[in-house]
Amino acid sequence: MKNKRMQNWKKALGALGVVGLFATGCEPLGTGSLTVLLETEDVIVDGLTPGDDAANIKDGWTVEFNKYLATVGDIDLHFSTDEEMEAEAADVYVVDMTKVPEGGLSLWTFENLTEGRWEFNYNTPGAGDGSTRHESVEEADYDEMVANDWTYHIDGVLTKSDGESCPPTDLATPGDKTPNGNTSGSDACYDAPSVRFVFGVAAETLFGPCEMGGVPGVAVTADNTQTSALTLHGDHLFFNGFPEGDEGGVMRLAQWVADCDLNLDGTVTNDELKAIAPSQLPVFDDRYQLGGSPITPLNDMYDYLSAQLKTQGHFEGEGECPVDGVEHDHGHDHDH
Repeated sequence: MKNKRMQNWKKALGALGVVGLFATGCEPLGTGSLTVLLETEDVIVDGLTPGDDAANIKDGWTVEFNKYLATVGDIDLHFSTDEEMEAEAADVYVVDMTKVPEGGLSLWTFENLTEGRWEFNYNTPGAGDGSTRHESVEEADYDEMVANDWTYHIDGVLTKSDGESCPPTDLATPGDKTPNGNTSGSDACYDAPSVRFVFGVAAETLFGPCEMGGVPGVAVTADNTQTSALTLHGDHLFFNGFPEGDEGGVMRLAQWVADCDLNLDGTVTNDELKAIAPSQLPVFDDRYQLGGSPITPLNDMYDYLSAQLKTQGHFEGEGECPVDGVEHDHGHDHDH
C-alpha cells in the first residue's frame, strides 16, 4: 500500500500553506525547490542485442519492448539530520517507459524545502492504488493495470534466426508442432525464431534511501531548483540471478523466456510462468545464482519474474536503492 505517513503532517501545515519544512535553531535556513524526473534505461527504448559485451544477451536473442508500462511515484524525502522533517509527493503515475523522452519526464515537484541534504525514497505500487494514467498509456491498457492492481505490464518480443523453444516435456502441449531434433536436457525443442512475451506483474516495492556513488539523496540549495531522477532499468528480466555486492559477472540470458511457451503458440503468458518451477527448466543451470532474491521461495517462474522486477529501481541512472530495505548493488557495466 502507498505510504500514508505524511497525511497528518500535511493537514497540520495545510492551513499555513507550507509545503517545505524549516530547520530549528536561532536562524532559519533558506529554502529551495526540487523537481523529480522519471527516466528510462536505454535498453527499454532501444532493446537488447546479442553479443559478447557485458550488456549483451549472451544466448543469441534480440529483445525489443513494444510496451513497458510501470506504476511509479509516491516520492518520500527525509532531512538527513532530522528524520522528523519529511516531505512527500504522493502522486503515482502509470507510464509507458518506451515513450519516456531522453531527458526524462518531469512528474513531481517539491517547493520550500529546507536547504541541505535530503534522503530520497520512492515506490512502485499497484496501479489500483490511486494511480493516474499518463498520456503515454492507452486507456484500455491502463484499465487492465488498475483492474489487476499490476505494477508492470510488459509486452515484448525475442527474435533469433535459429531460435527454439524447449518447454518442459511434462508440461508441454505442442499440438501438431514437430520437434526439430534438438533437446534441452531431456526436453524436446521446436523451431521458434520469434517469441512474444506479455506479462502483467504485481511487484509493489519501496526503493530507498537511494544514493549515487556513495553519496545519499539530493542536496537542496537556497533559492535554487535542484533536479533529481529515479530510473527504471529494463534488463533485469534477463539477469542470471540476484546480485548483491560487487558482482561483475552478471549475464543477460533470454532462453528461459522462450522455454516457457508451453503450448508453443508463440506467446508466453502469466499463466505459463505460473505453471513452471525454475527447477523444471534445464537452462537454469550453474550459470544462475538464485540466492538474494527479494521473494522467497521462488515457487514458479512468475515469482522469478516478479523478483527480478523488484530489483530494477535505480536513482540518477545507475545509483543504488535498497529494495524493501535490503541493499542490492547490481553492478551494471553498460552505459545509461
